[in-house]
Amino acid sequence: MARRVPEETVDRAYALRERPPALCLSVARDGFEAFVVVLPPSGTISVGRDPQAALSIGSPSLSRLHFALEVRDEAATVRDLGSRNGTLLEQQPISDTEAPAALGAEIVAGDVRFTLLRLASVPSGARPLLLLGPFEAALASAPAGAVVHAFELTEPFNRGPAALDLIAQLPPSCEVALVNDTTLVARAPDSSAITWLARALPQRGVAIARQASRTTTASSSAILATVLDELAGGGADGDAASAGQAEVPEAFSYPSLRVIHEQLRRLAPRPISVLVTGETGTGKEIVAREIHRLSRRTGPLVAVNTAALPENLIESELFGHERGAFSGAQTAKAGLIESADKGTLFLDEIGELSLPLQAKLLRVLEEQSVRRVGATVERKVDLRIIAATHQDLPALAEQKRFRQDLLFRLNGASIVLPPLRQRRGEVAALARRLLEGLAPGAAPSLDPTAEAALEAYDWPGNVRELKHVLERALAFADTGVITASQLPEAIARATTGSVERAGTDVRSTVKDFERERILEALRATGGNRTRAAELLGLPRRTLVYKLSKMRIDDE
Repeated sequence: MARRVPEETVDRAYALRERPPALCLSVARDGFEAFVVVLPPSGTISVGRDPQAALSIGSPSLSRLHFALEVRDEAATVRDLGSRNGTLLEQQPISDTEAPAALGAEIVAGDVRFTLLRLASVPSGARPLLLLGPFEAALASAPAGAVVHAFELTEPFNRGPAALDLIAQLPPSCEVALVNDTTLVARAPDSSAITWLARALPQRGVAIARQASRTTTASSSAILATVLDELAGGGADGDAASAGQAEVPEAFSYPSLRVIHEQLRRLAPRPISVLVTGETGTGKEIVAREIHRLSRRTGPLVAVNTAALPENLIESELFGHERGAFSGAQTAKAGLIESADKGTLFLDEIGELSLPLQAKLLRVLEEQSVRRVGATVERKVDLRIIAATHQDLPALAEQKRFRQDLLFRLNGASIVLPPLRQRRGEVAALARRLLEGLAPGAAPSLDPTAEAALEAYDWPGNVRELKHVLERALAFADTGVITASQLPEAIARATTGSVERAGTDVRSTVKDFERERILEALRATGGNRTRAAELLGLPRRTLVYKLSKMRIDDE
């Protein structure tokens, strides 16, 4: 995901022209190629999987902000940022207190190992990458006519050696910076080297999802932000957001879900697994279907509710079986996993899967192959897995009821759906849309008393419960208008009950929800306020006012 660097992370002491950097960091993630990033002469570098981290790596074993590295000349210290899995310095766990890191020190976070090195010790065949802060600072002195070009790849650039090999072949005058492990930005005196790289990457099997480019002028202070904004918007070659795909379906047209749809649009072209969490009835399968619709996958979407399958049948249903594998298996049968080949497998209520089946599913994710019950050979499959749950999987993992390694694999990206009680301002509009679907062309309207009752009710069953309530109300709406009296008594009472009982708590919840939605919109658009306002359905000036009122700029 492309991002804009928040102003507070662009420490002008980073500027390479002030004094040359002396240190670098080797980054080695299990199953990926190692690479090297140049550390600034001074400053704090945050490391994690959050797009806003100074060194952003998309490993699910990392916390969003995992640890921080403080550099002062040739000295460095490390501190943990409250990470879930902890940080090791030379095999010893560290806390949020700064610990000195000597040259050659190894820092381990999740499945990623970082080694502090002298920049001069990097072999000549390796090409160190810049961090975005120093890269942007150096742009301030770039001559007019230089080309700044951003690449968003469909997979991490270090998934294999190809991208690193090609970057190493670039001339010294071409600088390359790491936005995150799927997005790179380069600067060159002219377009020749960048044109070569843009052609060579696909030829070596490195697929480019989007590109964006700009030429520096005499005043190019915002050129990097402009390029990354264009990249976030699709870029000139953005095939993932074609005209049909870019449309926001009606189910996602509400302010709280537009931000989520933007996240889905960005995730869909990528091969990573997605974990969708939310209460029962919030629409997790709708999210899975939208990811599949927006993806490039040609196979089917196969949806499985693991909680609904009988325990004695679930293994053969998921993995298939060979003839004679068990009593009654008179013919061989492909399982649901095989049926999703070239497509998407949606596993709802993944928390209900037994530990032995979790182990088998982990192997499918790791090997992209499946072994039928009773088989001696494995069959290759090409599928994406989207898992969903209303349970707290990290808590289940701590209780040894869910495999931690499977959680890491499933949680390549996370989508959290808000409950309906946090969307009170959208309930009436959602109800009208559902009514139109239940009675096309003849849907009754909602009078003010019904709207007030629907908005005041807490909806423990979320959208599913709302739909059932409206189906019931249709039977009583003889006049073409639904009133509060035609709603179930518990909901009708909510008009005068729930809101009064909630009082300040409801107002606080709404404010917290609004704040979170604004922050999500800013994260999804890389800090672009204009696009964030569009996602939220707000005028830009209203968003700016809310940012000021909530002091979000100060965070």
